Amino acid sequence: MDKGSMGQKVVWIEELDAAGKNRSCWVEQGAFAHLDVNQWWNDIAHSTQGWRHNDIRVFGAWHKEPRWTAWWGPPYRYANVQWPAQPLDGEIRELCDLVSRRAGSSFNAVLINGYRDGQDSMGWHRDNEREMDTACIASLSLGATRTFKVRDRRNQRVIDIPLSHGDLLVMEHLQDDHEHSLPKRLGVKDRRLNFTFRRLV
Repeated sequence: MDKGSMGQKVVWIEELDAAGKNRSCWVEQGAFAHLDVNQWWNDIAHSTQGWRHNDIRVFGAWHKEPRWTAWWGPPYRYANVQWPAQPLDGEIRELCDLVSRRAGSSFNAVLINGYRDGQDSMGWHRDNEREMDTACIASLSLGATRTFKVRDRRNQRVIDIPLSHGDLLVMEHLQDDHEHSLPKRLGVKDRRLNFTFRRLV
């Protein structure tokens, strides 16, 4: 697999916490722009487990998640969704290794979100399940440009980060005090893929 190109690095958040750890959120623009969103979408669809359209419970009622998902890595659970172990191999393994090197961290799992158009979305949340190492999480976007929102839970300040095809976003030590979302954009008609690389321990 091509290693991609070196894009411009844009820092959106950078601060020290009380323990002296660097909290940051930065984007390497166009780092993986050579990847084809439709090819990856179809490859995932035809993989061993394919896409899933999970049922989730919100305020006591069951709904379909407003996106499609796929998983590679150790067993994993969020909300009421349970993922069995799915070994990282083939092109997914290669992509994980490339992203790990770009982010300066070692990942062993990836949750893939498939947004069919601007009607699909992701609500406010933190990637902070007990089995997850929250020190570094990397998010690779392919396809349509969408607005990624980061909210500081201490003061409710929101940062809007436009993520375009091939952009790699990295969050370091950010999950304690910040949450993020991907709101609907009804004018968007094209697909978007998001690969969220993380380390389970």
